[in-house]
Amino acid sequence: MEEEEKKVSGVFLGTVDDFYRGSDKIFDEFDAILSKHSKGDDIMADLKAVRTKNPRIFGLIDSIYHKEAELEDKLDIGKVKQEQREKMLEFKERFSALEEDIDLLVIEEIGVLR
Repeated sequence: MEEEEKKVSGVFLGTVDDFYRGSDKIFDEFDAILSKHSKGDDIMADLKAVRTKNPRIFGLIDSIYHKEAELEDKLDIGKVKQEQREKMLEFKERFSALEEDIDLLVIEEIGVLR
């Protein structure tokens, strides 16, 4: 039997494209959130606003931090361009201080902390 060819959804690939094309705006938005975070301010409302405004981008950001192996597989299968991968890595490194807060929001969203 021949192994079924793996594919990724067009929605996922579109989200990666949207992230790359909108990265300046996304980075500016997260710079503001990071600034508040570094001052000790609560940033959950800001993260929720990002999630509400663009849930697909927020989902990709969550995957950048918390689903690395799965994301890497999808990027490979979808033949995502190197510059797009580098932009995601830049985001991951630049906003690593927000990783735990992003995780808490996602966990809260799925009801684990309720």
